Amino acid sequence: MPDRRYEIRVTGRISQRVRDAFTGLDVSEVPAETVISGLVHEDDELHEILATAQSLGLHVMSVQQVAP
Repeated sequence: MPDRRYEIRVTGRISQRVRDAFTGLDVSEVPAETVISGLVHEDDELHEILATAQSLGLHVMSVQQVAP
């Protein structure tokens, strides 16, 4: 499966401790939300990222595949 780039938007700004949980991904802040993005090599990896967000109590607003 070719790598795909995903963008996951969560409500609010996140702390450095929470950012550190998303090693290897880009984390940027935009007004009222945080964008976590990066290349995903397998579907399981995307599920792991979403499970991490959920375990940290983040409210996921959207998940989109975007152009690399």
